[in-house]
Amino acid sequence: MDRRTLLTRIVQAFTVVGTGFLAWPFLRSLVPDPEPERLEVDLAGLRPGEARRVTFRGRPVSITRRVEFAPDPAIGLKDPDSAVSVQPAFARTPHRSLREEYLVVFASCTHLGCEVSRSDAPGIGFECPCHESRFDVSGRVLEGAVALYNLEVPNYRFLSRYILELSV
Repeated sequence: MDRRTLLTRIVQAFTVVGTGFLAWPFLRSLVPDPEPERLEVDLAGLRPGEARRVTFRGRPVSITRRVEFAPDPAIGLKDPDSAVSVQPAFARTPHRSLREEYLVVFASCTHLGCEVSRSDAPGIGFECPCHESRFDVSGRVLEGAVALYNLEVPNYRFLSRYILELSV
């Protein structure tokens, strides 16, 4: 085997291996992972003002036991009635939840999907660290924010006083 043939085979081998590495994520995305259709969360130890983060179907969910229920009327909201936001029918209320005491939202900013964090500022519930979008205590986007929509409310129900079930 001459040098030219050897180098050609080496390049071909690297090409095959490189193509395999590039194709693997695409091929893997065609086969969905068996994700749970339901997730039960125990809220028994959650005190007022505390929040719990869980992951449901690959997305972060924030469950907050609120101290503040009513939004601050002085704060301007882009979508105060949640007319264009994604949420189940039960969340079409000012507090956007089944029980006023608990707020359950996907903790992903509706601008580019960055993970939002809780805010300590009065009247502000969540902030996006990437583009500084802010949301009120009900997850509604404030005027002046880059995000256009309120935080998404997942489908959920209470199985008992402290057991919450997220579902698709």
